Amino acid sequence: MKISNKLFYIPVFLLFGNLISRLINQSKILNMFPLDTVNDWSAYIALLNFLDKCGFHNFCTYWYNGFTSFIITQPGWYFFTYPIYLISKNYMVASFISMIIIFILSFIVIYKFGYVFKIDKEKRILFYLLLFANAASIGNYIRLGRIPEFFAFFLFILITFIILYYKDKKMDFNFTLIVPIYSLLLISHQTFAILGSLMWTALFLVKGNKEKLYIILLAALSLILASFWLIPYISTFFNTVGVDKPIGINILSFDKEYLLETIFTFIIPLVFLFIFYLYIKRSKYDKREIIFYSPVLFISLLFLFRLTAFIPILNYIYPDVYMSFILFFTLFLFFKNFKLNDNVLVIIILLSIFSVLINMVYTPFFVEHTQLEKDTLEIMKDIKTNFLMTSSYSSTSYGKAYYSYAPIYFNISTPSGWEKIQDQDYRSLITNFTNSVYDKDCNLLYENAKKLKDDYLISYNKDCNFLETCKHIKKINKINNVCLYKFYYN
Repeated sequence: MKISNKLFYIPVFLLFGNLISRLINQSKILNMFPLDTVNDWSAYIALLNFLDKCGFHNFCTYWYNGFTSFIITQPGWYFFTYPIYLISKNYMVASFISMIIIFILSFIVIYKFGYVFKIDKEKRILFYLLLFANAASIGNYIRLGRIPEFFAFFLFILITFIILYYKDKKMDFNFTLIVPIYSLLLISHQTFAILGSLMWTALFLVKGNKEKLYIILLAALSLILASFWLIPYISTFFNTVGVDKPIGINILSFDKEYLLETIFTFIIPLVFLFIFYLYIKRSKYDKREIIFYSPVLFISLLFLFRLTAFIPILNYIYPDVYMSFILFFTLFLFFKNFKLNDNVLVIIILLSIFSVLINMVYTPFFVEHTQLEKDTLEIMKDIKTNFLMTSSYSSTSYGKAYYSYAPIYFNISTPSGWEKIQDQDYRSLITNFTNSVYDKDCNLLYENAKKLKDDYLISYNKDCNFLETCKHIKKINKINNVCLYKFYYN
């Protein structure tokens, strides 16, 4: 059936239009530091600042009374973005431009490799939009700001296309280009690094002995190139807060807040399995194809039946990452092997409408500073050393975002921060400090603040009333509902 041009442009217009509108809205970050609760941007902007001010694997004083920079944080995206900062001299501008560049590079990779795999131009465009302009991608990469993960996804796609290309082709010297790309992936994000490693396994399974040896050597070389960061990271990670609750176990939750995620964690692997069945049936159950895609099939089945939540290492991968991984292969197999007719386009149109509606209903737009944020930033000018914050009782303001803002604009530090710190006792101190405010316990507040070496405390509303009753703490300033106190230790 001949493709209707009108039908083709409907999902393109919907997905691309929504993508552009969201990028325009998020561009407000160029002039306004994000302080709202839907916000990973502030963490990555702060860490880019630390790379500039503290360097790599150096002692950095801004969080937790000092920590080793990038011992836990994957540095790949920061290395990629730092040259942009050197040109722009603005951390927010560099971060936003970096995101735009990743979107562009991802399109180029899909478009160019789509040509190599003889995928029609229209299919290549939809491939890109369905993968990068869907509701989850916009929510995660643009609005929430998971840019290091976004960068790693781009690298994963590039590596996977290279492996797919050499699946049916003898490996030559050009294949060695995968080494620096894979090394960069290894230091960019642990989730896609793990899944990217599965693609090496897929290629290994279908190659002869000589090429198997070649694959092992190149994979080993990649690990060696990334070892300057990998070895300290692995030796440190299992002593951090990151192991306390593997994020992958969220797949077991059926709470209301995870409803959409739960639905799609069933739908996406099922669609992949259906498409793969049609593809294998068409290829007359080619054994080699089944073997190559067996790692993807294995992950899809584990994910579908929630078994990834119980398997070490795999349970540290976010459900969203699994869905992106499976969606990539679903789209690749479909667009490479099946026709794009009007019936399929109608389904894609419905999916596009649904995706845009999800963004409109569930994905908030950029939140500009309210009076609360303005007052907080104003009162921070009175802080001379370091500070902590109590609960803000606000849906517009996020304490950790201020811990990112303070080092950049005021050159002040905090005993808290975003890092997955090693010291369990120190983590307990921060928890106890927070609980002392909830429990209205002045003595516990004072004792933990002293142990944390904290000097100033920003509070809001009812917390300010509580602090008025505590000894050894003095009010420095109050602006509307925001108050600043200073601890005085014996």
